[in-house]
Order: sequence, then C-alpha cells, then structure tokens
Amino acid sequence: MIAWKQHLADYEWLIHQVWYLEVEHGEAIDPKPHLIPNPRAHLLFTPKHQAYSYDNGETLLRGKGSHLLTANENLLLLEDEAPIKRIGITFRPEGLYALQSARYDGAQVNAVNKCQWFDWLSPLFDEDFQQALWQQGSPEALLDSIKRHLDTLRIESCRAKPFLVSQKAIAVMDAQALSSPELAIDIEQIAAQCACSRRTLERSFKQVVGLSVKQYQQMARLEQMILALYEQQEAIDWVSFSQQFGFSDQSHLIRSLKQQLRKTPNKYLQKRDLTIDIYGDFE
Repeated sequence: MIAWKQHLADYEWLIHQVWYLEVEHGEAIDPKPHLIPNPRAHLLFTPKHQAYSYDNGETLLRGKGSHLLTANENLLLLEDEAPIKRIGITFRPEGLYALQSARYDGAQVNAVNKCQWFDWLSPLFDEDFQQALWQQGSPEALLDSIKRHLDTLRIESCRAKPFLVSQKAIAVMDAQALSSPELAIDIEQIAAQCACSRRTLERSFKQVVGLSVKQYQQMARLEQMILALYEQQEAIDWVSFSQQFGFSDQSHLIRSLKQQLRKTPNKYLQKRDLTIDIYGDFE
C-alpha cells in the first residue's frame, strides 16, 4: 500500500487535506474500514473503470470512476477490492459551498448522504485536469498541480454572510470539542460569538454545510472520541472515558453511539475499524 495525506498551502480555508491511496493487486484490505458520520465531503479521482461502493446498511452507494462523497449522516462500510488508485481532496465542512459560490450564484449545499459525479463538478475539474493529475510523479508535484489549477479557477475565500457565519460557528465548535469535549456549547452562545441570531445561524449553517448545528456538534464529538479511543494503548477504563466526553456512565455512552452509528457499537470499539478520513490514518 502506498498512502499519504497533506495540507494544501494557501487553501487551508477550503480544503482539509489532499491524499493519495494505492493498493496493489493481491493486497488485502482487512478489516474493511467504516467511515463514521462525517461533515466533510470527499472528491475522489480514480481511473474510469474503478468501482466504488459505500454501504450504510440500508442503501448501497456504488458506481465507477471519479465521484464526490458528500457529508454523510450514517456509518459507511467501504467495500473496496484491490487494485485501487485514488487521489482525494477532502474539503472543509463549509468547503463545497465556497466552491459552488465561487462559480455560481445562489449556492446551497442540499446534498448529503450522496455519492456521484455531479454535473456542476465537470466545468471545475474536467478530463484534462484529471488526466494531468495521473501524470504527476511525486506528492509535491501532485499538490502543485492541484494548487495551480485552483489558482487558474481564481477560487478565493468566500465573503458571503452565510459562509462567514458558518465558518465562525465551525471554528467555535471545533475549539470546544478539542478543549472541553465533555461540554456541549449552547447554540445561543455560538450565535452570540457569530454576532447573529440563533435563527440566522441555523439557517446559514444548513445552507452552507447541509447539516444542522446540533448534527455537526455530535459529529465533532464523535470524531474526538474515536481519536481518543485509538490513542489508548491499554485496556480502556470505560467509566473514565465516558466522563471524559460528558456521559454519565458507559450505558449512556453506548446509547449515544448507537444512535449516531445506527448499530450497536461494541464490536467497532473492540475492532477499532472506525475511520475519520476515507482511510483514517492509513494504518
């Protein structure tokens, strides 16, 4: 397996990371990873014949070739078989709106739990651009190719009010999730820090991110929980772990995880096959 991920200089406001994954024929992908509910969209460039499949337990999102996996509210099983080649751009939660608003008026992110090549992507990332990506011989060259392409598109930081409100709200919630994951910051407090009403915040956030503020808070806390879980080198003290994230006891923690994952989470916590990025930390 060849895998790496890096930030894209000057576009951190738009892109969470750029990544590359190559799994050669005969290599096993075991266990198959589960992508946790995630507010970030992933744009994946692949060979045209290469299949993809994401299973949320009720619906199978499948097809061939390059595709956009939008923010997803459900646990997704990645049903992949080697060989695989993927170049990925993972956007910030507000990134799709910024990308659309740079080219189109009246942008609104209303696609969640979707996976396909949307028509609006073609003028931005045409065949010539995609072919050029596969000609790059190093991570540095690939990053430079993507950056130069975005430069030519003149993608600039969005100044629309809904975007700025959502961007600020995300910064507030992310900081809270990192510093005090046991405390859920009140939506009224978030609105106050964004200098707007709660109604404006919730409307703007839904328009820009495609999710509610509460959904984002839950996803942010879940991400921190999975990261903390994977850092545990010894047997997990579930009482302490539950309290660390604001749960009264282990059963409260399990109920919350079951609600978000829509499945009893015990086996995932034991196998540790939950991922945050498309392929986690590539471990």
